[in-house]
Amino acid sequence: MELIEEIKELKEYKENNDLTIAELARKIEADDTTVGRWLKGEVTPNFYSLHKVRNFLNDIKNSEDLKPLENFRDKVTREREQKELDINYLKQRIKALNDVEDLDTLVTELDVTTQLGKLVRDAHRTPF
Repeated sequence: MELIEEIKELKEYKENNDLTIAELARKIEADDTTVGRWLKGEVTPNFYSLHKVRNFLNDIKNSEDLKPLENFRDKVTREREQKELDINYLKQRIKALNDVEDLDTLVTELDVTTQLGKLVRDAHRTPF
Protein backbone atom coordinates (compact mmCIF):
# COMPACT_ATOMS: atom_id res chain seq x y z
CA MET A 1 0.00 0.00 0.00
CA GLU A 2 1.37 3.42 -0.93
CA LEU A 3 1.59 6.01 1.82
CA ILE A 4 -0.67 9.02 1.66
CA GLU A 5 1.04 12.43 1.48
CA GLU A 6 0.51 13.32 5.14
CA ILE A 7 2.05 10.05 6.33
CA LYS A 8 5.02 10.58 4.00
CA GLU A 9 5.56 13.99 5.62
CA LEU A 10 5.15 12.47 9.07
CA LYS A 11 7.71 9.79 8.27
CA GLU A 12 10.13 12.41 6.92
CA TYR A 13 9.66 14.49 10.09
CA LYS A 14 10.37 11.41 12.23
CA GLU A 15 13.56 10.62 10.33
CA ASN A 16 14.80 14.23 10.20
CA ASN A 17 14.34 14.65 13.96
CA ASP A 18 15.63 11.18 14.87
CA LEU A 19 12.45 10.28 16.77
CA THR A 20 11.23 6.87 17.81
CA ILE A 21 7.73 5.84 16.82
CA ALA A 22 6.66 6.19 20.47
CA GLU A 23 8.00 9.77 20.63
CA LEU A 24 6.26 10.67 17.39
CA ALA A 25 3.02 9.06 18.56
CA ARG A 26 3.10 11.12 21.76
CA LYS A 27 3.55 14.30 19.75
CA ILE A 28 0.47 13.63 17.64
CA GLU A 29 -1.45 12.04 20.54
CA ALA A 30 -1.91 8.67 18.89
CA ASP A 31 -1.15 5.05 19.74
CA ASP A 32 2.44 4.11 18.87
CA THR A 33 1.46 0.74 17.38
CA THR A 34 -1.03 2.46 15.11
CA VAL A 35 1.49 5.12 14.08
CA GLY A 36 4.02 2.39 13.30
CA ARG A 37 1.47 0.67 11.07
CA TRP A 38 0.77 3.96 9.28
CA LEU A 39 4.45 4.52 8.62
CA LYS A 40 4.88 0.98 7.26
CA GLY A 41 1.87 1.45 4.99
CA GLU A 42 -0.07 -1.38 6.61
CA VAL A 43 -3.10 0.81 7.35
CA THR A 44 -4.39 4.25 6.49
CA PRO A 45 -5.40 6.62 9.29
CA ASN A 46 -9.11 7.13 9.85
CA PHE A 47 -10.60 10.59 9.35
CA TYR A 48 -10.08 11.72 12.97
CA SER A 49 -6.48 10.48 13.09
CA LEU A 50 -5.71 12.05 9.74
CA HIS A 51 -7.12 15.32 11.07
CA LYS A 52 -4.74 15.12 14.07
CA VAL A 53 -1.80 14.36 11.76
CA ARG A 54 -2.65 17.34 9.55
CA ASN A 55 -2.93 19.63 12.57
CA PHE A 56 0.43 18.40 13.86
CA LEU A 57 2.10 18.95 10.48
CA ASN A 58 0.57 22.44 10.22
CA ASP A 59 1.84 23.27 13.69
CA ILE A 60 5.32 22.11 12.69
CA LYS A 61 5.28 24.22 9.53
CA ASN A 62 4.00 27.27 11.41
CA SER A 63 6.59 26.93 14.16
CA GLU A 64 9.38 26.82 11.58
CA ASP A 65 8.21 30.23 10.33
CA LEU A 66 8.55 31.82 13.77
CA LYS A 67 11.68 33.69 14.74
CA PRO A 68 13.80 32.02 17.38
CA LEU A 69 13.11 33.08 20.95
CA GLU A 70 16.72 34.19 21.39
CA ASN A 71 16.24 37.00 18.84
CA PHE A 72 13.26 38.21 20.86
CA ARG A 73 15.26 38.09 24.10
CA ASP A 74 18.08 40.02 22.46
CA LYS A 75 15.66 42.71 21.32
CA VAL A 76 14.11 42.99 24.78
CA THR A 77 17.57 43.26 26.34
CA ARG A 78 18.61 45.97 23.87
CA GLU A 79 15.41 47.91 24.56
CA ARG A 80 15.93 47.63 28.32
CA GLU A 81 19.51 48.88 27.96
CA GLN A 82 18.34 51.77 25.77
CA LYS A 83 15.72 52.73 28.36
CA GLU A 84 18.40 52.80 31.05
CA LEU A 85 20.60 54.99 28.86
CA ASP A 86 17.69 57.36 28.21
CA ILE A 87 16.88 57.59 31.92
CA ASN A 88 20.52 58.26 32.80
CA TYR A 89 20.68 60.97 30.14
CA LEU A 90 17.56 62.62 31.54
CA LYS A 91 19.01 62.47 35.07
CA GLN A 92 22.19 64.15 33.84
CA ARG A 93 20.18 66.87 32.12
CA ILE A 94 18.13 67.48 35.26
CA LYS A 95 21.32 67.70 37.33
CA ALA A 96 22.74 70.15 34.83
CA LEU A 97 19.55 72.17 35.04
CA ASN A 98 19.88 72.39 38.81
CA ASP A 99 23.15 74.24 38.28
CA VAL A 100 21.59 76.82 35.97
CA GLU A 101 21.07 80.27 37.51
CA ASP A 102 19.14 81.94 34.73
CA LEU A 103 15.39 81.22 34.94
CA ASP A 104 14.74 81.61 31.18
CA THR A 105 17.47 79.10 30.38
CA LEU A 106 16.08 76.76 33.02
CA VAL A 107 12.59 76.91 31.51
CA THR A 108 13.96 76.25 28.01
CA GLU A 109 16.06 73.32 29.22
CA LEU A 110 13.12 71.86 31.13
CA ASP A 111 10.90 72.18 28.06
CA VAL A 112 13.49 70.39 25.90
CA THR A 113 13.95 67.69 28.53
CA THR A 114 10.19 67.22 28.79
CA GLN A 115 9.87 66.89 25.04
CA LEU A 116 12.75 64.40 25.00
CA GLY A 117 11.07 62.43 27.76
CA LYS A 118 7.83 62.31 25.80
CA LEU A 119 9.66 61.13 22.69
CA VAL A 120 11.40 58.37 24.65
CA ARG A 121 8.11 57.36 26.27
CA ASP A 122 6.31 57.23 22.91
CA ALA A 123 9.15 55.30 21.29
CA HIS A 124 9.00 52.62 23.98
CA ARG A 125 5.22 52.33 23.76
CA THR A 126 5.40 51.46 20.08
CA PRO A 127 4.84 47.68 19.69
CA PHE A 128 7.53 45.74 17.92
